[in-house]
Amino acid sequence: MPTHQKQTKKIAVFDIDGTIFRSSLTIALINRLVEDGVFPLKAQKEVEKDYLAWLDRKGTYDQYLSRVVNIYYRYINGCKVSDVNRVVKKVIAWEKDRVYVFTRDLVKKLKREGYFLLAISGSPEYIVSYFAQYMGFNAYYGSMLEIKNKKFTNREANRDAVRNKRKILQGFISAAPFHVDLKKSVAVGDSPSDISMLEMVGRPIVFNPDNTLARHASKKGWEIVVERKNVIYKIEAHKFLNGKR
Repeated sequence: MPTHQKQTKKIAVFDIDGTIFRSSLTIALINRLVEDGVFPLKAQKEVEKDYLAWLDRKGTYDQYLSRVVNIYYRYINGCKVSDVNRVVKKVIAWEKDRVYVFTRDLVKKLKREGYFLLAISGSPEYIVSYFAQYMGFNAYYGSMLEIKNKKFTNREANRDAVRNKRKILQGFISAAPFHVDLKKSVAVGDSPSDISMLEMVGRPIVFNPDNTLARHASKKGWEIVVERKNVIYKIEAHKFLNGKR
């Protein structure tokens, strides 16, 4: 009998929060859950200190986001899946186009060129799914919670796995119905947590990075792209390393 060889494909792997979406899907979700009365008002107030510290550059965005995620896990416990899904649809309808021009256009370009588009995000998978499908992704991963009696618990199903994007990507490659040509593949991320997946592909792109990721990317010779207002800058690695930072 003839053997059927798997097709070989290039993939493009994207982080979402801060990379395509101009904020965090989790932050947008919490704000709307509070507004719609699913989460108590104190949930929003509890992150204000970290938010103001980040705005004043006295704290990092990662510290702020970590606080947001912890509060999400605390208050999602016991919420009806139907109530949360209703809010998710409102968030997507209102904010789905609040994206960066560079990554939005890159997604479209790579899709036209035949890349398989994969999104890996730390945000909840039930909101990642809506956003990823709207953007035209072929597959996606997000954090998942246990559901009992049509209500969320705060028991994590795969949060640690999503934090390890290399592990997620390796799992996808192993299960994919095609061979993945990593040398011709692309990955795009904005934070140190994306380094593990960026290292796996032939064309890693670092977008709007923090200082830690920018320095790592510079040493590796990776592409660094920064978008501010309506201007997109491509920064040469040696120029960043020679800068006063």
